[in-house]
Amino acid sequence: MWTNGYDDDASIAHNDTFLRQSFRDLVDESAGLPPDQRLVMYDACDVQEVKAAIGPYRKRLDSRRNTKPKKPDDQRLVCTPFDAGRFHFGKISNERERLLRLDGYEVLTNKFPLFRNHMVLAARALVPQQMTLSHLQAVSTLLHRCSFCAYFNSWMASASINHFHCHLVDETPPVAALPLEVGALVDGVRCLRPRGFDGECYVFPAAQLAAVDAAVRAMQAVNQPHNLLFTRRHVYVFPKPLARPARSAELYPETVGGPELLGSFTVYTDADYARLDEAAVCELLRINTAPLPAWMLGGGEGATGRELGAPAAKRARGVSWGESAPLGVALERSVSFELVSF
Repeated sequence: MWTNGYDDDASIAHNDTFLRQSFRDLVDESAGLPPDQRLVMYDACDVQEVKAAIGPYRKRLDSRRNTKPKKPDDQRLVCTPFDAGRFHFGKISNERERLLRLDGYEVLTNKFPLFRNHMVLAARALVPQQMTLSHLQAVSTLLHRCSFCAYFNSWMASASINHFHCHLVDETPPVAALPLEVGALVDGVRCLRPRGFDGECYVFPAAQLAAVDAAVRAMQAVNQPHNLLFTRRHVYVFPKPLARPARSAELYPETVGGPELLGSFTVYTDADYARLDEAAVCELLRINTAPLPAWMLGGGEGATGRELGAPAAKRARGVSWGESAPLGVALERSVSFELVSF
């Protein structure tokens, strides 16, 4: 049974046990069923997993993950409206997939796990895969009641279901083990960054969710894909380039999304596993991340719209940049706007 103790060691230990046992029970139950009846296809960290350290990160060989259905290839807008005609978590018919019901959210099984005790936190409301302040608060609250971490893939950044969800994982990912150092000034807030991380990453204390929300809304306004990592103490923001670099596919056969930016690279063949080295991983992190919109970098509470740019001035008044123009116009502007060097 789940408890609502907040930052209480006994409650956290209790909730960890609940989540782990719930996942383990379904893995064991599924193991004796035909593949089409399994709720969890396999345990990602069982004896079949092959892994090795590559610098501070890791590579994994697990061909079982390759049986997962491919994500839609028609993703063009980060803020794509929810489509009730497509699959969403409200269509789940087997109640055994629902492990825990929370206020406005539920914890679900993940059929093709990449991490230990890998589950999904999904909104019960039928809303798109777009991070909001209320979602940020919900994820943060959950992580103060267990020791798990969470990551979020925006649409166009490895999300495959356009219904709000993030992934719960029972570990501290490799990137979160890197020491933190002083980072950029983002919208007047000094953030941190992981020392030695080759890509772009902005780390905020978990108490500064309003600053994280400002960064997310800025990326949404210019159609910039993004991934987030949540630990109990910090939120890591990984802005992405507008399109997957061609070089990325030469180095790594999969899309570089949340799991990879967390420091875990999974391949499906021996050949891909053998050739993936630290130099390739560092290049992948570098070319698959990008700076935040230029008008978010620097400035402070006294900055004017002229100093921060028109989008920041509108955002300061509570207006999203895209709200004053049709989506097509906003997208056209986002491609030519002084955003990043790709």
